[in-house]
Amino acid sequence: MKGVSAAAIFRSSWMILAMAVIILLFLSVNWFYFMKIRTGLDREFSIRLESLASLVSSSVDPGALSGLPGESDGSGGPDPLEDLPGGLPREMPGDGDADTLLALLEGYAGDFELSNISILREDGVILMSIHPEFYRPGEIYPLWNMDYPAIIKALDGSPASTALVRGQDEGYFKAGYAPVPPGAAGAQAVAAVEADAGFLEGLSNLRTILLWASALSAAGLLLFVWLFLKATSSLVRARETLLQSEKLAAMGRMAAGIAHEIRNPLFIIRSSAGKLKDLHPESAGEIDEFIIEETDRLNGILTDYLLFARNEPGTRRTADLAAIIRRCAKLLGEGAPGGAAAVAIDDGGAEAALLCEEKKLQQVFLNVLLNALQAGGNGAVSAKIERKHDRYTVRIADRGKGVGARELARVFEPFYTTKAGGSGLGLAVARKIVEDHGGEISMESVEGEGTTVIITLPVAAGKTGESDEPDSNSR
Repeated sequence: MKGVSAAAIFRSSWMILAMAVIILLFLSVNWFYFMKIRTGLDREFSIRLESLASLVSSSVDPGALSGLPGESDGSGGPDPLEDLPGGLPREMPGDGDADTLLALLEGYAGDFELSNISILREDGVILMSIHPEFYRPGEIYPLWNMDYPAIIKALDGSPASTALVRGQDEGYFKAGYAPVPPGAAGAQAVAAVEADAGFLEGLSNLRTILLWASALSAAGLLLFVWLFLKATSSLVRARETLLQSEKLAAMGRMAAGIAHEIRNPLFIIRSSAGKLKDLHPESAGEIDEFIIEETDRLNGILTDYLLFARNEPGTRRTADLAAIIRRCAKLLGEGAPGGAAAVAIDDGGAEAALLCEEKKLQQVFLNVLLNALQAGGNGAVSAKIERKHDRYTVRIADRGKGVGARELARVFEPFYTTKAGGSGLGLAVARKIVEDHGGEISMESVEGEGTTVIITLPVAAGKTGESDEPDSNSR
């Protein structure tokens, strides 16, 4: 059976591995296309922002930047814009130039959905912004440190953009920079445009969906593995049980055939031993002890084998369960010390009618009561009959040494016995007969305190007369 289990587990492992690979490939493809789409959109967004930054840069008249906050205050210090390509005029323009430029930048922001447009000096000082309440002219640009690499690239003459930045409100932001004027190497001012990537919110939702799909797929795979292994183990156990049943059935048929062949020679041996006993009375004791006794014991074992292997239904009639148990107790008590009182019966004083094969049930109770009497211990063996709804419950208890947990789990197995010279079929035959009558048999035991055998049988369903038909419903 180990080979069957190992093969089943091996096949299960390959199926589980295949399922895991399929799920992994599916998720990998989804994540691959997600990252590819995200990268492509990010690249397009960068190009768009760099182009808009260059557009803003080309629209800025460097002369309009003179006299803005943050530029030289005319105190004699160096003018940071004096080296701007194209040359800044040394005269101070009117406020109208700055207002015109600011209006132009606000128009760009509205047309292209930009969150901010700023003009920065090379040292990070804000010269102009469409949102002066957040980007105050004359102060350091808030994103100076974070976007420094892109700003330096723009100051060197090439438009640049930053990586996507996730804000506190779970949105994505990006900035683009271009030198003022466009293409000027060593520029001392840059145009900065900022925009939120609202179109990436769909990708963010898709990312969340993929995360949940990955988690659920992993959980589903684990659940599938657990269910599959459980189902496989159940199938393996069912197969093992079926093969074991077939094996036992074959052994039973073989044993029945052998038993039939052996019983005839045994009968001849016993008859011959009886004649020898009559012919030689002086050796009668040895003949009884060695031949007749051992022949009878072997015949009893063969009878047990035949009873276990036989499966023919017999005629069932209504009988009194209490009367059957009293009869068995009397038969056993007559040969036991203390007489019939060796078994104390509590039947409630009422008839316990059930439909059964009386001789077979008698065999069950004889076997169980005999085991209880042989267990010894202080106090008589007790047999109590109770009725609950449509079931009789018979409890046969002794106060012997009890049965260990390991033995208790196997007492009803065929051919298992702890008695010297036992066949191991007594309780197996008893269970088979009880189950054929629609009942159950079990055993409870505590070592050092005793053992209780519990037998349940169905009440006769309103039947008080005899029946010559087998009760198929009890099988």
